[in-house]
Amino acid sequence: MAWSNFMVTLVGVAAVAYLMKSDVRTGAATFRRNIKHIRGWLEEQSAAAAKATKEEVKQVTDKAKQVSEREKPSD
Repeated sequence: MAWSNFMVTLVGVAAVAYLMKSDVRTGAATFRRNIKHIRGWLEEQSAAAAKATKEEVKQVTDKAKQVSEREKPSD
């Protein structure tokens, strides 16, 4: 009786290990795919932020030029 319980336990543990092996592989593949998507989103946001910053700097520079031209004393 003890041997049969031992064998059933071994078979159960082996079955769980076998099922978890494929589950872990699937999970790892999903994780890698998600990381690629997140990296792409971060790169897009970084590029958009850089573009917005350049535009903002240009606007501020233009406003500063306009203000400095208005403040020039006319001779």
